[in-house]
Amino acid sequence: MNLERIVIVLVGTLASGNIGSAARAMRNMGVSQLRLVNPQCSLDEQAYWMATCGAEILKNAQIVSSLREAIADCAYSFGTTARNRRWRRIRKPKDMAKKALSLSGENNVALVFGPEDTGLTNEELELCSEVVTIPTATDGSSLNIAQAVMILCYELFTAAEHCSAPTPTARLAPAAMTEAMYDHMRTTLYEIGFLNRQNPEYTLGLMRRILTKAALTIPEARFIRGIFRQLAWYVKSRSQKSDGGF
Repeated sequence: MNLERIVIVLVGTLASGNIGSAARAMRNMGVSQLRLVNPQCSLDEQAYWMATCGAEILKNAQIVSSLREAIADCAYSFGTTARNRRWRRIRKPKDMAKKALSLSGENNVALVFGPEDTGLTNEELELCSEVVTIPTATDGSSLNIAQAVMILCYELFTAAEHCSAPTPTARLAPAAMTEAMYDHMRTTLYEIGFLNRQNPEYTLGLMRRILTKAALTIPEARFIRGIFRQLAWYVKSRSQKSDGGF
């Protein structure tokens, strides 16, 4: 079983050597898709020197301006963090690998890593389907990006060795579709007064997690968006009637 549908996403990386080392780790573990979100460095000589056998991965890396763009064609994504997230289920690397492989037969699956100094923001983690943490000693919870990439890719590699073929799965809705659905939901829920304008992300985050568990297919995502489109139309038509528009 290969890992061709696994996508490594590095967000705001500061040091070119870390990108090169991550590419080397990917090459060693059989992962080839690398996407860079707004890197704070260039893919210079240092990056290629650190990449060694992973130079081709660097050469083919996609550079994009936002995380949404990077995972647009991915049906599922795992955001990495060293911090405790009480409101999110946190997977360990082995569990993440099993879940990722169970979905990768028909879907791109992303592993997302934040900048060296701050990690992923809460907003970026909300864009991810789930959160994964690499256990460490309590006095040293922060790993180098390339180390983290190597550990997670290793777990994927070893899990794939024990799978003769991916389990047949439905083609899930890609992030571009689900994010458009969530944007539509946000606008409509504001219009009907369902969201608390002081803290809308709490409710929206809860809805995200509920729907993520459902692993929406493309028709299901279209169906849910259709409900909110109809709801928005109804609210607008009622407003026009009350204003004497009809």
